[in-house]
Amino acid sequence: MNKLLIFIMLVTFLAIEKSFMSEVDNMKLEFVQTIWRHGDRSALEGLFPISEKNWTFGGGGLGELTPMGMSEMNNLGTIFRRRYVEDQQFLSHRYAAKEIYIRSTNLNRTIISAMSLLYGMFPPGAWNIQGVDYPNDVDWQQGFTFIPVHVDGIDQCAVAQLCNCRRFQELQEKWAELDEVKNATVAMIALNRRVAAFYNVTDQPEKFNRYTDAWKCQRNWFNDTMYQQLPWYNEDLYNEAQRTYAPFKRFTEGNFAKPSIVDGIDIPQEVSTLQGGPLLNEIFERGREKIRCVADAENCSIDYLKPLKFYAYSSHDQLVYALLVTLGITDVVKTVDGWPDTSSSLTIEYYSNPGNQSSVKFLYRDNSNDNFSDVTSQIPVCNGAQYCAMSDFQNIAYQFKPLPDYMTLCETSLSSISSVLNNKIWVFVIIYFLI
Repeated sequence: MNKLLIFIMLVTFLAIEKSFMSEVDNMKLEFVQTIWRHGDRSALEGLFPISEKNWTFGGGGLGELTPMGMSEMNNLGTIFRRRYVEDQQFLSHRYAAKEIYIRSTNLNRTIISAMSLLYGMFPPGAWNIQGVDYPNDVDWQQGFTFIPVHVDGIDQCAVAQLCNCRRFQELQEKWAELDEVKNATVAMIALNRRVAAFYNVTDQPEKFNRYTDAWKCQRNWFNDTMYQQLPWYNEDLYNEAQRTYAPFKRFTEGNFAKPSIVDGIDIPQEVSTLQGGPLLNEIFERGREKIRCVADAENCSIDYLKPLKFYAYSSHDQLVYALLVTLGITDVVKTVDGWPDTSSSLTIEYYSNPGNQSSVKFLYRDNSNDNFSDVTSQIPVCNGAQYCAMSDFQNIAYQFKPLPDYMTLCETSLSSISSVLNNKIWVFVIIYFLI
Protein backbone atom coordinates (compact mmCIF):
# COMPACT_ATOMS: atom_id res chain seq x y z
CA MET A 1 0.00 0.00 0.00
CA ASN A 2 2.80 2.38 0.92
CA LYS A 3 4.62 1.59 -2.34
CA LEU A 4 1.44 2.32 -4.33
CA LEU A 5 0.99 5.64 -2.52
CA ILE A 6 4.60 6.61 -3.18
CA PHE A 7 4.21 5.66 -6.84
CA ILE A 8 1.06 7.80 -7.19
CA MET A 9 2.77 10.75 -5.50
CA LEU A 10 5.80 10.40 -7.77
CA VAL A 11 3.66 10.29 -10.92
CA THR A 12 1.69 13.33 -9.72
CA PHE A 13 4.89 15.25 -8.97
CA LEU A 14 6.36 14.43 -12.38
CA ALA A 15 3.14 15.51 -14.08
CA ILE A 16 3.14 18.82 -12.23
CA GLU A 17 6.84 19.36 -12.97
CA LYS A 18 6.27 18.56 -16.66
CA SER A 19 3.37 21.01 -16.80
CA PHE A 20 5.47 23.71 -15.10
CA MET A 21 8.44 23.13 -17.42
CA SER A 22 6.10 23.30 -20.40
CA GLU A 23 4.83 26.69 -19.21
CA VAL A 24 8.42 27.91 -18.71
CA ASP A 25 9.49 26.65 -22.13
CA ASN A 26 6.55 28.42 -23.75
CA MET A 27 7.23 31.78 -22.14
CA LYS A 28 7.33 34.57 -24.70
CA LEU A 29 9.14 37.85 -24.08
CA GLU A 30 6.69 40.72 -24.63
CA PHE A 31 8.22 43.84 -23.11
CA VAL A 32 11.41 45.15 -21.51
CA GLN A 33 11.84 48.08 -19.12
CA THR A 34 15.25 49.12 -17.86
CA ILE A 35 16.83 51.82 -15.75
CA TRP A 36 20.55 52.53 -15.57
CA ARG A 37 22.92 54.82 -13.78
CA HIS A 38 24.90 57.19 -16.00
CA GLY A 39 28.53 56.45 -16.78
CA ASP A 40 31.66 57.76 -15.07
CA ARG A 41 31.55 61.51 -14.46
CA SER A 42 33.70 64.33 -13.18
CA ALA A 43 33.43 65.34 -9.52
CA LEU A 44 30.53 67.50 -8.38
CA GLU A 45 32.89 69.87 -6.56
CA GLY A 46 36.51 70.86 -6.90
CA LEU A 47 38.89 69.67 -4.18
CA PHE A 48 42.67 70.10 -4.00
CA PRO A 49 44.69 69.12 -5.93
CA ILE A 50 42.01 68.92 -8.66
CA SER A 51 39.86 71.97 -9.42
CA GLU A 52 37.06 72.51 -11.90
CA LYS A 53 39.47 73.67 -14.61
CA ASN A 54 41.11 70.21 -14.57
CA TRP A 55 37.83 68.55 -15.49
CA THR A 56 37.90 69.14 -19.24
CA PHE A 57 35.90 66.06 -20.24
CA GLY A 58 32.50 66.04 -21.90
CA GLY A 59 32.58 69.72 -22.73
CA GLY A 60 34.29 70.63 -19.47
CA GLY A 61 33.00 71.32 -15.99
CA LEU A 62 31.83 69.55 -12.87
CA GLY A 63 29.47 66.59 -13.02
CA GLU A 64 29.95 65.94 -16.74
CA LEU A 65 30.23 62.53 -18.40
CA THR A 66 33.81 61.47 -19.09
CA PRO A 67 35.15 59.41 -22.03
CA MET A 68 35.33 56.48 -19.60
CA GLY A 69 31.64 56.99 -18.86
CA MET A 70 30.82 57.10 -22.57
CA SER A 71 32.68 53.83 -23.07
CA GLU A 72 30.91 52.19 -20.11
CA MET A 73 27.53 53.11 -21.54
CA ASN A 74 28.51 52.00 -25.03
CA ASN A 75 29.44 48.61 -23.55
CA LEU A 76 26.05 48.38 -21.84
CA GLY A 77 24.35 49.19 -25.14
CA THR A 78 26.33 46.42 -26.83
CA ILE A 79 25.11 43.96 -24.18
CA PHE A 80 21.51 45.04 -24.73
CA ARG A 81 21.97 44.54 -28.47
CA ARG A 82 23.46 41.10 -28.01
CA ARG A 83 20.58 39.98 -25.81
CA TYR A 84 17.56 41.57 -27.48
CA VAL A 85 18.62 42.03 -31.12
CA GLU A 86 21.03 39.20 -31.88
CA ASP A 87 20.30 36.36 -29.44
CA GLN A 88 16.56 36.70 -28.89
CA GLN A 89 15.73 38.65 -32.08
CA PHE A 90 13.24 40.59 -29.98
CA LEU A 91 14.15 44.03 -31.35
CA SER A 92 14.81 45.00 -34.94
CA HIS A 93 18.42 45.27 -36.14
CA ARG A 94 17.67 48.82 -37.29
CA TYR A 95 16.23 51.50 -35.03
CA ALA A 96 12.43 51.30 -35.17
CA ALA A 97 10.80 54.36 -33.62
CA LYS A 98 7.71 52.54 -32.36
CA GLU A 99 9.69 49.74 -30.72
CA ILE A 100 11.86 51.68 -28.30
CA TYR A 101 11.52 54.74 -26.09
CA ILE A 102 14.51 56.27 -24.30
CA ARG A 103 14.03 58.73 -21.47
CA SER A 104 16.49 60.69 -19.34
CA THR A 105 16.66 63.04 -16.41
CA ASN A 106 17.49 66.59 -17.45
CA LEU A 107 21.26 66.51 -16.93
CA ASN A 108 24.06 66.39 -19.48
CA ARG A 109 25.60 63.24 -18.00
CA THR A 110 22.39 61.21 -18.20
CA ILE A 111 21.44 62.48 -21.66
CA ILE A 112 24.88 61.75 -23.13
CA SER A 113 24.92 58.41 -21.31
CA ALA A 114 21.75 57.47 -23.17
CA MET A 115 23.27 58.60 -26.46
CA SER A 116 26.43 56.59 -25.77
CA LEU A 117 24.40 53.50 -24.94
CA LEU A 118 22.35 53.84 -28.11
CA TYR A 119 25.56 54.02 -30.14
CA GLY A 120 26.35 50.55 -28.83
CA MET A 121 22.81 49.24 -29.09
CA PHE A 122 22.20 50.44 -32.66
CA PRO A 123 25.70 51.05 -34.04
CA PRO A 124 26.56 52.14 -37.58
CA GLY A 125 26.24 49.12 -39.83
CA ALA A 126 25.15 47.69 -43.15
CA TRP A 127 21.68 47.01 -41.71
CA ASN A 128 20.99 50.75 -41.78
CA ILE A 129 19.78 51.96 -45.15
CA GLN A 130 21.33 55.00 -46.79
CA GLY A 131 18.70 57.53 -47.79
CA VAL A 132 16.22 55.97 -45.34
CA ASP A 133 17.93 55.76 -41.95
CA TYR A 134 20.59 58.37 -42.64
CA PRO A 135 21.38 60.90 -45.41
CA ASN A 136 22.83 59.90 -48.76
CA ASP A 137 25.73 62.25 -48.18
CA VAL A 138 29.47 61.61 -48.48
CA ASP A 139 30.10 63.76 -45.41
CA TRP A 140 27.84 61.61 -43.21
CA GLN A 141 29.33 58.71 -41.26
CA GLN A 142 28.13 55.65 -43.15
CA GLY A 143 25.49 53.69 -41.28
CA PHE A 144 25.14 56.17 -38.41
CA THR A 145 21.61 57.05 -37.28
CA PHE A 146 20.32 59.36 -34.57
CA ILE A 147 17.93 58.02 -31.94
CA PRO A 148 15.90 60.45 -29.82
CA VAL A 149 16.30 60.77 -26.06
CA HIS A 150 13.27 62.27 -24.30
CA VAL A 151 14.04 64.49 -21.30
CA ASP A 152 11.99 64.60 -18.09
CA GLY A 153 9.91 67.66 -17.33
CA ILE A 154 9.21 69.22 -13.93
CA ASP A 155 6.00 67.18 -13.68
CA GLN A 156 8.13 64.03 -13.39
CA CYS A 157 9.99 65.19 -10.30
CA ALA A 158 8.53 62.43 -8.11
CA VAL A 159 10.16 59.49 -9.91
CA ALA A 160 13.47 61.41 -10.09
CA GLN A 161 13.36 62.34 -6.37
CA LEU A 162 13.48 66.03 -7.23
CA CYS A 163 10.22 67.24 -5.68
CA ASN A 164 10.18 69.36 -2.55
CA CYS A 165 8.54 66.90 -0.15
CA ARG A 166 7.71 68.10 3.37
CA ARG A 167 6.93 64.60 4.61
CA PHE A 168 10.38 63.37 3.57
CA GLN A 169 12.00 66.24 5.48
CA GLU A 170 10.04 65.21 8.57
CA LEU A 171 11.17 61.61 8.09
CA GLN A 172 14.81 62.71 8.11
CA GLU A 173 14.24 64.36 11.49
CA LYS A 174 12.59 61.18 12.77
CA TRP A 175 15.26 58.75 11.64
CA ALA A 176 17.93 60.94 13.24
CA GLU A 177 16.58 59.59 16.56
CA LEU A 178 17.51 55.98 15.70
CA ASP A 179 20.57 54.45 17.40
CA GLU A 180 21.73 53.12 14.03
CA VAL A 181 21.78 56.64 12.64
CA LYS A 182 23.34 58.17 15.74
CA ASN A 183 26.21 55.67 15.66
CA ALA A 184 26.80 56.28 11.94
CA THR A 185 26.77 60.04 12.56
CA VAL A 186 29.43 59.78 15.27
CA ALA A 187 31.70 57.85 12.89
CA MET A 188 31.05 60.32 10.06
CA ILE A 189 31.83 63.39 12.17
CA ALA A 190 35.05 61.82 13.44
CA LEU A 191 36.19 61.10 9.90
CA ASN A 192 35.16 64.55 8.66
CA ARG A 193 37.28 66.21 11.34
CA ARG A 194 40.25 63.99 10.59
CA VAL A 195 40.14 64.66 6.84
CA ALA A 196 39.39 68.37 7.36
CA ALA A 197 42.67 68.64 9.28
CA PHE A 198 44.52 67.18 6.30
CA TYR A 199 43.04 69.93 4.11
CA ASN A 200 43.59 72.65 6.77
CA VAL A 201 39.85 73.27 7.01
CA THR A 202 39.09 74.94 10.36
CA ASP A 203 35.57 76.29 9.80
CA GLN A 204 33.05 73.65 10.93
CA PRO A 205 35.32 70.68 10.18
CA GLU A 206 32.58 68.26 11.30
CA LYS A 207 30.58 69.26 8.21
CA PHE A 208 33.46 68.87 5.74
CA ASN A 209 32.24 66.06 3.49
CA ARG A 210 33.21 66.97 -0.08
CA TYR A 211 36.00 64.43 -0.19
CA THR A 212 33.89 61.27 -0.56
CA ASP A 213 32.55 62.10 -4.03
CA ALA A 214 35.67 63.99 -5.09
CA TRP A 215 38.00 61.09 -4.31
CA LYS A 216 35.80 58.56 -6.08
CA CYS A 217 35.97 60.62 -9.28
CA GLN A 218 39.52 61.96 -8.99
CA ARG A 219 41.12 58.53 -8.58
CA ASN A 220 39.88 57.45 -12.03
CA TRP A 221 41.73 60.28 -13.78
CA PHE A 222 44.25 61.87 -11.43
CA ASN A 223 45.34 59.04 -9.16
CA ASP A 224 49.07 59.75 -9.56
CA THR A 225 48.51 63.44 -8.84
CA MET A 226 46.58 62.59 -5.68
CA TYR A 227 49.38 60.41 -4.35
CA GLN A 228 51.98 63.05 -5.24
CA GLN A 229 50.11 66.01 -3.73
CA LEU A 230 48.37 64.30 -0.80
CA PRO A 231 51.03 62.38 1.17
CA TRP A 232 48.44 61.20 3.72
CA TYR A 233 46.08 59.75 1.09
CA ASN A 234 45.93 55.99 0.52
CA GLU A 235 43.52 53.21 -0.47
CA ASP A 236 42.69 52.35 3.13
CA LEU A 237 41.54 55.91 3.78
CA TYR A 238 39.54 55.94 0.54
CA ASN A 239 37.75 52.70 1.44
CA GLU A 240 37.13 53.94 4.98
CA ALA A 241 35.48 57.07 3.60
CA GLN A 242 33.23 55.10 1.25
CA ARG A 243 32.14 52.71 3.99
CA THR A 244 31.61 55.48 6.54
CA TYR A 245 29.22 57.35 4.26
CA ALA A 246 27.48 54.24 2.93
CA PRO A 247 24.85 54.12 5.72
CA PHE A 248 23.65 57.66 4.97
CA LYS A 249 23.06 56.75 1.34
CA ARG A 250 21.10 53.70 2.49
CA PHE A 251 19.01 55.68 4.97
CA THR A 252 17.98 58.16 2.27
CA GLU A 253 16.45 55.34 0.22
CA GLY A 254 14.80 53.52 3.13
CA ASN A 255 17.35 50.79 3.84
CA PHE A 256 17.98 50.41 7.56
CA ALA A 257 19.83 47.49 9.15
CA LYS A 258 17.19 46.93 11.84
CA PRO A 259 13.42 47.43 12.20
CA SER A 260 13.13 51.18 12.65
CA ILE A 261 9.98 52.45 14.32
CA VAL A 262 9.85 55.98 15.74
CA ASP A 263 6.67 57.28 17.40
CA GLY A 264 4.71 54.48 15.78
CA ILE A 265 6.01 55.36 12.31
CA ASP A 266 7.64 52.65 10.20
CA ILE A 267 10.57 54.69 8.88
CA PRO A 268 11.82 52.27 6.16
CA GLN A 269 8.29 51.77 4.81
CA GLU A 270 7.58 55.50 4.72
CA VAL A 271 10.92 56.42 3.14
CA SER A 272 10.72 53.73 0.46
CA THR A 273 7.17 54.75 -0.37
CA LEU A 274 8.34 58.30 -1.11
CA GLN A 275 11.72 57.49 -2.68
CA GLY A 276 11.31 54.27 -4.66
CA GLY A 277 7.53 53.98 -4.67
CA PRO A 278 6.71 56.45 -7.48
CA LEU A 279 9.17 54.93 -9.98
CA LEU A 280 8.39 51.34 -8.98
CA ASN A 281 4.67 51.88 -9.53
CA GLU A 282 5.21 53.71 -12.81
CA ILE A 283 7.25 50.76 -14.07
CA PHE A 284 4.71 48.23 -12.83
CA GLU A 285 1.69 50.04 -14.25
CA ARG A 286 3.28 50.52 -17.66
CA GLY A 287 4.21 46.84 -17.77
CA ARG A 288 0.75 45.75 -16.66
CA GLU A 289 -0.92 47.85 -19.36
CA LYS A 290 1.44 46.46 -21.98
CA ILE A 291 0.57 42.89 -20.98
CA ARG A 292 -3.12 43.75 -21.14
CA CYS A 293 -2.59 45.08 -24.66
CA VAL A 294 -0.83 41.86 -25.61
CA ALA A 295 -3.73 39.78 -24.30
CA ASP A 296 -6.44 41.95 -25.90
CA ALA A 297 -5.01 44.20 -28.62
CA GLU A 298 -8.43 45.31 -29.89
CA ASN A 299 -9.33 46.85 -26.55
CA CYS A 300 -5.91 48.34 -25.83
CA SER A 301 -6.61 51.95 -24.84
CA ILE A 302 -2.97 53.11 -25.00
CA ASP A 303 -2.01 53.05 -28.66
CA TYR A 304 1.72 53.67 -28.22
CA LEU A 305 2.03 50.54 -26.07
CA LYS A 306 0.90 48.15 -28.80
CA PRO A 307 4.18 48.16 -30.79
CA LEU A 308 6.43 49.29 -27.91
CA LYS A 309 8.99 46.68 -26.85
CA PHE A 310 11.78 48.50 -24.99
CA TYR A 311 11.39 51.39 -22.52
CA ALA A 312 14.53 52.78 -20.88
CA TYR A 313 15.32 55.45 -18.29
CA SER A 314 18.78 57.04 -18.09
CA SER A 315 19.12 58.17 -14.49
CA HIS A 316 21.14 58.09 -11.30
CA ASP A 317 22.53 55.78 -8.63
CA GLN A 318 19.94 56.67 -6.00
CA LEU A 319 17.05 55.79 -8.31
CA VAL A 320 18.50 52.38 -9.13
CA TYR A 321 19.18 51.76 -5.45
CA ALA A 322 15.71 52.89 -4.39
CA LEU A 323 14.21 50.22 -6.64
CA LEU A 324 16.56 47.56 -5.27
CA VAL A 325 15.42 48.49 -1.75
CA THR A 326 11.75 48.02 -2.60
CA LEU A 327 12.53 44.68 -4.26
CA GLY A 328 14.60 43.54 -1.28
CA ILE A 329 17.76 42.80 -3.27
CA THR A 330 20.31 45.44 -2.29
CA ASP A 331 22.81 42.62 -1.72
CA VAL A 332 23.25 42.25 -5.49
CA VAL A 333 25.42 45.39 -5.40
CA LYS A 334 29.05 44.42 -4.76
CA THR A 335 30.82 47.81 -4.62
CA VAL A 336 32.86 49.02 -1.63
CA ASP A 337 30.01 51.20 -0.38
CA GLY A 338 27.20 48.92 -1.57
CA TRP A 339 26.05 51.64 -3.95
CA PRO A 340 25.23 51.08 -7.67
CA ASP A 341 28.34 51.73 -9.74
CA THR A 342 28.44 53.84 -12.89
CA SER A 343 26.55 52.22 -15.80
CA SER A 344 24.87 49.70 -13.51
CA SER A 345 21.39 48.69 -14.64
CA LEU A 346 18.20 47.03 -13.45
CA THR A 347 16.11 45.43 -16.19
CA ILE A 348 12.61 43.96 -15.96
CA GLU A 349 11.42 41.54 -18.62
CA TYR A 350 7.73 40.77 -19.07
CA TYR A 351 6.63 37.37 -20.36
CA SER A 352 3.36 35.69 -21.35
CA ASN A 353 2.48 32.08 -22.06
CA PRO A 354 -0.19 30.52 -24.31
CA GLY A 355 -2.65 30.66 -21.42
CA ASN A 356 -2.22 34.47 -21.21
CA GLN A 357 -0.54 34.16 -17.84
CA SER A 358 2.08 36.85 -17.29
CA SER A 359 5.30 36.86 -15.32
CA VAL A 360 8.46 38.91 -14.95
CA LYS A 361 12.21 38.49 -14.68
CA PHE A 362 14.59 40.90 -12.95
CA LEU A 363 18.14 41.32 -14.26
CA TYR A 364 20.96 43.32 -12.66
CA ARG A 365 24.33 44.28 -14.05
CA ASP A 366 27.23 46.40 -12.83
CA ASN A 367 30.05 47.60 -15.05
CA SER A 368 32.41 44.84 -13.97
CA ASN A 369 30.31 42.15 -15.67
CA ASP A 370 29.96 41.29 -19.34
CA ASN A 371 26.36 40.21 -18.99
CA PHE A 372 23.22 40.51 -16.90
CA SER A 373 22.65 38.47 -13.75
CA ASP A 374 19.19 37.00 -13.26
CA VAL A 375 18.26 38.04 -9.71
CA THR A 376 14.58 37.03 -9.88
CA SER A 377 14.94 34.15 -7.44
CA GLN A 378 16.57 36.46 -4.87
CA ILE A 379 13.49 38.69 -4.57
CA PRO A 380 11.66 37.57 -1.42
CA VAL A 381 8.11 37.57 -2.81
CA CYS A 382 9.20 35.54 -5.85
CA ASN A 383 9.98 32.61 -3.52
CA GLY A 384 13.01 31.38 -5.46
CA ALA A 385 11.06 31.00 -8.70
CA GLN A 386 12.64 31.24 -12.15
CA TYR A 387 9.82 33.57 -13.19
CA CYS A 388 8.01 35.90 -10.79
CA ALA A 389 4.23 36.04 -11.09
CA MET A 390 2.84 39.39 -12.20
CA SER A 391 0.59 39.32 -9.14
CA ASP A 392 3.66 39.12 -6.90
CA PHE A 393 5.21 42.10 -8.66
CA GLN A 394 1.92 43.92 -8.13
CA ASN A 395 2.03 43.18 -4.41
CA ILE A 396 5.50 44.75 -4.16
CA ALA A 397 4.44 47.82 -6.13
CA TYR A 398 1.29 48.40 -4.08
CA GLN A 399 3.17 47.93 -0.83
CA PHE A 400 5.13 51.09 -1.71
CA LYS A 401 2.46 53.00 -3.62
CA PRO A 402 2.15 56.67 -2.49
CA LEU A 403 -1.51 57.19 -1.62
CA PRO A 404 -3.76 58.83 -2.47
CA ASP A 405 -1.01 60.28 -4.69
CA TYR A 406 2.59 61.41 -4.28
CA MET A 407 2.07 65.16 -3.93
CA THR A 408 -0.81 64.79 -1.49
CA LEU A 409 1.21 62.36 0.61
CA CYS A 410 4.18 64.75 0.58
CA GLU A 411 2.03 67.49 2.03
CA THR A 412 0.59 65.19 4.71
CA SER A 413 2.39 65.66 8.01
CA LEU A 414 3.71 62.71 9.97
CA SER A 415 2.16 64.22 13.09
CA SER A 416 -1.14 62.63 12.15
CA ILE A 417 -0.91 58.92 12.95
CA SER A 418 -4.18 58.43 11.11
CA SER A 419 -2.46 59.43 7.88
CA VAL A 420 -0.14 56.44 8.24
CA LEU A 421 -3.05 54.11 8.99
CA ASN A 422 -5.06 55.50 6.10
CA ASN A 423 -2.15 54.88 3.75
CA LYS A 424 -2.04 51.19 4.76
CA ILE A 425 -5.83 50.90 4.43
CA TRP A 426 -5.65 52.37 0.92
CA VAL A 427 -3.02 49.77 -0.03
CA PHE A 428 -5.29 46.97 1.21
CA VAL A 429 -8.30 48.33 -0.68
CA ILE A 430 -6.41 48.67 -3.97
CA ILE A 431 -4.87 45.19 -3.75
CA TYR A 432 -8.27 43.69 -2.88
CA PHE A 433 -10.01 45.16 -5.92
CA LEU A 434 -7.22 44.87 -8.49
CA ILE A 435 -5.51 41.53 -7.88
